[in-house]
Amino acid sequence: MKRSSFWLYAIPIGAILLGHYFVDTYSGIAPPLLGVIEQEYGMLPQYAAMLLGLGSICSGLAQPTFAWLSDRLDTRAFGGIGILLGTLGITLLGFSPNIPGVFVIYAIGMLGVGMFHPIAASTIGSLAGDKRGMVLSWFFVFGMGGFFTGSLIGPALATGSGSLRNLSYLLIPGLIMAVILQLSIGKVQHKKRISSGHTHSIAEYDWWTITCLYLSAVFRFTVNMAIVYLLVRWMEHHVASLNPSWSAEDVADYSAPFVGRANATMIVGQGAGGLAAGALIVAGREKIPLIWAPIVFSPALIALAFLEPGFWGYTACFLTGVGFASMTPVAISVGQRLMPYHTSLASGIVLGGAWAIASTGPRFAEFLIQQFDLRTAFIMIGVVLALSGLSAVGLKHKSLSIRKAKG
Repeated sequence: MKRSSFWLYAIPIGAILLGHYFVDTYSGIAPPLLGVIEQEYGMLPQYAAMLLGLGSICSGLAQPTFAWLSDRLDTRAFGGIGILLGTLGITLLGFSPNIPGVFVIYAIGMLGVGMFHPIAASTIGSLAGDKRGMVLSWFFVFGMGGFFTGSLIGPALATGSGSLRNLSYLLIPGLIMAVILQLSIGKVQHKKRISSGHTHSIAEYDWWTITCLYLSAVFRFTVNMAIVYLLVRWMEHHVASLNPSWSAEDVADYSAPFVGRANATMIVGQGAGGLAAGALIVAGREKIPLIWAPIVFSPALIALAFLEPGFWGYTACFLTGVGFASMTPVAISVGQRLMPYHTSLASGIVLGGAWAIASTGPRFAEFLIQQFDLRTAFIMIGVVLALSGLSAVGLKHKSLSIRKAKG
């Protein structure tokens, strides 16, 4: 990225980074409040896990769908619309009259979150030029910053003397951000089409390497969704063991802020890992880190099975975040380089296509708890994290290098 190009694109790049912070702030609100939502609406644990999984399905399916439409229509409009829907769906969670309404409202919100991501990732990747890896790592870090904020602000508004309806205080800022983003990137075109003057068939791409990249992302995101659910049960189990006379509602209300802190700690690990990966990993040489990072850090996740909330527990949360998330911006960059003429679709596959399958994570974690126990659930999810590294073994060095030269 030349200096003149940077200043030319500074406004849209800044708006995308800020938009990612906002939209992931909203998507980070619900997970630590899962126990509170469960008690507020009288949900069974299975339904709470399904609610979390539904968000992943909606976000996951929206990403490749609207990525394809974005490439097809050559439009960035779905970015602003995504923030709009994400804001409405999350801030209005406390206004549902019943359980089905909660599912519908949350689904709309997560549909918007999913709609935003591939368009934003594709746009900022196109504007970044040869600094794509670095800029995408910053894109990732801003999203993690949003998750961090949401993990803390949600419990602060909705627990103690607050309520779920207090989330509506965040409605106006989100709507303003949607407008700012749309004004900033609405006219940004697909850079590849401008430079080449023609499009290419997706049949030309190396689908074996893309599939391996996708499977690796599926396992990583499944771990992400499962661990978010397990942290709720981990904290509630600890609080209940210390206060056996408390009601389930009291346990959930007291636990939520601590779940948020555990999530926030994990998110710091995600952001730190993603930033380090973007700065240190050389384009075209991503295979080895994609294999080994999840394997090396999987013991930290397994260790949570034997730890309680505290210094070592939070340390394990941090390292777990590094393990399953540090390769995400790397995978996005690789995907865009492998599909240079369909970058929105590439982002949608690596992000949303994987998230759709990852929706099984919370339900799988709850199944493991019911069939075995919480400790076994942590261990098994740690094994899944290691599998994400093994899935990257099939990546072709040659394809990565060739796409680096072309992209």
